[in-house]
Amino acid sequence: MSVNVTPNVSPIISPLKIATTDSGCCIRVEGKGTMNESQAAREVALRTLDTSQTASVVFDLTACTYLDSTFLGCLLDLYKRCGRTAPPRFAVAASADQRKKLFSACGLDRVISHVDAAPPVRGEWIALPPESLNRQLLMRHVMECHRALAQVDTPMKVAFAKIADEIEKDLNKV
Repeated sequence: MSVNVTPNVSPIISPLKIATTDSGCCIRVEGKGTMNESQAAREVALRTLDTSQTASVVFDLTACTYLDSTFLGCLLDLYKRCGRTAPPRFAVAASADQRKKLFSACGLDRVISHVDAAPPVRGEWIALPPESLNRQLLMRHVMECHRALAQVDTPMKVAFAKIADEIEKDLNKV
């Protein structure tokens, strides 16, 4: 009698999933999107947008429960780069209620391009693991995201600028 032994392989557990669309990709955030995932999401989005002048990226936030300020700043930076084109090459997909829940504290619900539903995807959703960044690269990413947030006229503008300034001071000590 033989026993078939399957190696103990753990699937990637990540709140980020990616799938291709007719014009680029869709990045889905399931659960919480934090600074730990934002750099990986940013890199995939930028690589997709760099493939052609018509490539687009949609962040599907329909299953998202929380976005930290770094992830919000990441989305804002992507919007500033490619969301103001005609047609927009970057958008978030979420209902009005979901956008209000995730963005209104920072005032981004009035800023970032949106659609109510994500585009149809081709193929399977693939888990996107967070990037492993050394502390300095992670802190630089966090600083850049907070600088982007500090440029938006919201009640939290000053707080985001202070966070970015403190991180910059810390990075300059190294």
